[in-house]
Amino acid sequence: MIDSIKNNFFLYLLFLTPFMLIPGIAVIELSVLFLTLFFFYKNRDIDYFKDFKFLFLILFSFYVAVNAFFQIDDNLRFSSYVFFRFCLLSLSIYFILDFYKDTSDKDKRNILLLILGLSTLIFIDSYLQFLSGKNIFGIEIVEATITSIFGFEQILGSFLIKLLPFILFLFFYSNIKINKYFLFLIFFLGFYFSVIFIAGARTPFFLMLIFILLVITLVKELRNIFYLSSFFLIIFILVVHTFEFGKFKPGNKIFIKTFNQITNNSFLNKTEQVLEEKKDKKKKELKKEIKIFSSNHEGHYILSYELFKKDPVWGIGPKGFRHYCRSVDYNPPKGVCSTHPHNFLIQIILETGLIGLIFYLFGLIFVIFKLLKVYNINNPVVKKNCFLIISVGLIVNFFPFVPNGNFFNNWISITNYFYIGFYMFSYKQVFNS
Repeated sequence: MIDSIKNNFFLYLLFLTPFMLIPGIAVIELSVLFLTLFFFYKNRDIDYFKDFKFLFLILFSFYVAVNAFFQIDDNLRFSSYVFFRFCLLSLSIYFILDFYKDTSDKDKRNILLLILGLSTLIFIDSYLQFLSGKNIFGIEIVEATITSIFGFEQILGSFLIKLLPFILFLFFYSNIKINKYFLFLIFFLGFYFSVIFIAGARTPFFLMLIFILLVITLVKELRNIFYLSSFFLIIFILVVHTFEFGKFKPGNKIFIKTFNQITNNSFLNKTEQVLEEKKDKKKKELKKEIKIFSSNHEGHYILSYELFKKDPVWGIGPKGFRHYCRSVDYNPPKGVCSTHPHNFLIQIILETGLIGLIFYLFGLIFVIFKLLKVYNINNPVVKKNCFLIISVGLIVNFFPFVPNGNFFNNWISITNYFYIGFYMFSYKQVFNS
């Protein structure tokens, strides 16, 4: 294992980079820097820079920088000037995977074992916190959310759903015979799904369901495994709900709370209390009031619409939502303020305008089109499956109809461009090999 790490250090670093988030964003930024420096140190092929997907990313980052220069007048604009660094990250990942493409399957499987081991430790710690109320470090459950090794940051569910496509990619990338590990994968994925459930985060759980559906539909080799792992998850949810083990009911937050927020609490027993707080509304009107995800989310979207009308073509600038909210001391005349609109699609339309929307839709349509086209390509199944898994991961990660984090946030940008780097490599393996 030590020799394997020495000989393939940057390949190990690449796959371990998502785990660098555990000690903090500064560590993952440092890892990204090392990956990028390795690319510039080792690369002697200018063709990497000519890849049309990279040029597309650079064009978008240039637009983001120029947009911020003209529309944002405080320190929020500076990060947009160096947004291109994430494009270089994608290119670096593409290069590193290409550089190590002849690495032995044994070395690749060593990486897979390490990733599986780290993931299992997270599972154990998460279950410990769920069952006892504290994880191995003594950190308690935070607001009905399992946080595990992330301490007080409620990102466990998001981390796991973003990591899952990379793990499955590794299985195919290392030429693992799926049938040989059929039972292992059923239980591993069953526990993986169940941890996302007990994490109590609604968006990751919903994205997991989309991911499961797309994999069952598109990846034949994983179809039966995902069927059985999903059955494992359903049984687990029923058992948790029926026997009430654990320190809280994640189903209440994921299903019941979501339903109540969408219906504006209309079906709760406290309807009369709500009526008192909203004396100007009749009971009948209240029961008809449907919200987009929740009152706060709808408030963000209302404010976004009001701001969007100011400049539909160019938008209000990257991080412009936060910039505006700062200017009104987070107390707007309409809508609800925050640091971002909590939806990728709305944020891109609002902050980068219809021009930014063209970039977003073109990228998404391109991925979907190529995903469907790959079935007509005569190539090894392993390469096709690597491409399919990463394509599905990209679609789920950029899914436009759920609440999201800040599109221009460092960690989210790193994750997004990580996917794109893997996609660029898999694309070459399938379409240009």
